[in-house]
Amino acid sequence: MIKIILIFTFVIVNLSQLSLAKIASVVGNPITNEIYFEVNKNTRNYPASLTKIMTLYIVFDELNKNNLKLNDKIVFSKKATQQQPSKLNIPQGKSITVDQAIDALIIKSANDVAIAVAEKISGSEKAFVKKMNLIAKEIGLKNTNFANPHGLPNKSNLSSANDIFILSSELIKQYPEYLNRFKRTKVTINGKTYKTHNTLLNKYDYYIGLKTGYIRKSGFQISLLSKIDENYLLGVYFGGNSAKERNNKIHFLMNKYQNKKSINKKTNNSSNASNDYIVETSSFRKISDSKKHISFIQKKMFFLRDHYHHIKKRGKFFVSFFELDSLSTAKFLCNEMKKEKLDCIVKAS
Repeated sequence: MIKIILIFTFVIVNLSQLSLAKIASVVGNPITNEIYFEVNKNTRNYPASLTKIMTLYIVFDELNKNNLKLNDKIVFSKKATQQQPSKLNIPQGKSITVDQAIDALIIKSANDVAIAVAEKISGSEKAFVKKMNLIAKEIGLKNTNFANPHGLPNKSNLSSANDIFILSSELIKQYPEYLNRFKRTKVTINGKTYKTHNTLLNKYDYYIGLKTGYIRKSGFQISLLSKIDENYLLGVYFGGNSAKERNNKIHFLMNKYQNKKSINKKTNNSSNASNDYIVETSSFRKISDSKKHISFIQKKMFFLRDHYHHIKKRGKFFVSFFELDSLSTAKFLCNEMKKEKLDCIVKAS
């Protein structure tokens, strides 16, 4: 009986923890703060290593104020060396430069470096966290409380997709001279080479990395910046089941809203623009059933909320569908639906 109670308690506790790991996303322009897409944007969740965006924000601020220099040494304390991976495993008393620390935070997402940086800047982790929260309040993060500089599990270390969007936007606007650091895909420190966790950087040259994150309680997360023809687009995604899923979803959203802007420009100059493809999502004898199904699939898959669903009578059936101008996008959405065991068919319009 005691074992059963313990197991039951364990399950309940873990379910309550996992309930925080909800899908949330914000996509928009980090310069103008215009939002193109949002879902669960204010849901509080564990930010995991996206916490390091604030740590980096403070590092860049200290550099600009000449309180730090890139060649300054950062010595690792006992506390820094005791942090859980991911880390560089620098021995106690040894050091790296601020320049190396920036790359280690971005590329390796090194937790020992985050503590060492905090102690270098503020004298202690506690004092640094106080600084993090002060800046969070100043820039308008309403659903954020930082409890550490790295994002390792802590019930008080919470944020939201919208707050990470705001934080990332502020970093982009305030410290643009450091954005090139986020495009780097590898760094060599003390003879060992570390590669980025952000594999999208290796596939698409228009992405500027910013930060990825993961702990079990949060799922896989990312704050991702793209730059095409001097136009910036920022996407934040929380709650992926895997790094691959997270990358696929944020890549889809980024392409959708980057392309949407160019499509709108073409539409202004031409009256011949049209949607060439449709994705059929249901076929029912009653129109009420079609309407219920549309509501159901939009709740199940948040991507579909951004598409207007039509209902057209075909013979004895009411067919629901939405329109797209890209075959690849239509196929992608249909494949995502099928993964959720939802029926769909892609057709030319």
